[in-house]
Amino acid sequence: MVFDRISRLPTYLEITIVVLGTIIATLTGLYVGGLVLPILQVIVVAPFFLAHVWKWKLWKAAGIVLLWSFLATLVLAGTFYRVGCSMDYVLKIVKGRDYLAEMIYWIETGIGPEGDPSLFLIPKIIEIILFSVVTLATAGVGGLFMGAILLNYMNTYYGVLVYMAQGRLEAILFGWPLYAIIRVIGYTLLGTYLSRLTMSIIEKRPRKALANNTMKKIITIAITLIILDFILKATIANIIYQPILNKAVPQNLLTQCKQIVK
Repeated sequence: MVFDRISRLPTYLEITIVVLGTIIATLTGLYVGGLVLPILQVIVVAPFFLAHVWKWKLWKAAGIVLLWSFLATLVLAGTFYRVGCSMDYVLKIVKGRDYLAEMIYWIETGIGPEGDPSLFLIPKIIEIILFSVVTLATAGVGGLFMGAILLNYMNTYYGVLVYMAQGRLEAILFGWPLYAIIRVIGYTLLGTYLSRLTMSIIEKRPRKALANNTMKKIITIAITLIILDFILKATIANIIYQPILNKAVPQNLLTQCKQIVK
């Protein structure tokens, strides 16, 4: 079986393939734009993720997705740090323009879903439900696709932010907030859990998955991290992150990018 062969690959070879594949897929997908970018990115990581989930190597499956996420962040954010808020590039990212405009406005005013539970709570709950349903229905592939879209528009914003801040350390360190990192890890673990559950249902052994100690640990950590994301986003986004980022970005560059992405 293909999954057996993939799971037996040496770790160094697997990492090498994912590293090179993610770099090539992200740059190629960015050149083409639209849904091609997340599709190519998922093609790189999905075989390894699914193989490890199938073989019950759940922590390794989650780890390879987090490595993939980190690499995509470096490539895409690095690209937007160089090109800035160029609409030629921003428009190639699904939801890139809308999210960038939303975050620029938040940095400038402190107003927006980023730190307001009344604006982000219901959409986030719907997002989690949709992510869970899609992941269950596709054994994880759809969840990876949704995750890639989310990462891409967040990394677009992050790269443009560092560009606007002229590479200031505050923007580099605080542009990807702690609660967003926690969210990515939480979603990754949730996706891993649901993917294995789907495979167990296909094998007609769902009770095995539900009773497995590793599965219990993974879903417990996932739920804890997702709840923690909600709490931190509601409490420290406006108190800590927005003032730091507002100070780090010169007003003229903030205004310039704001006018471009309108």
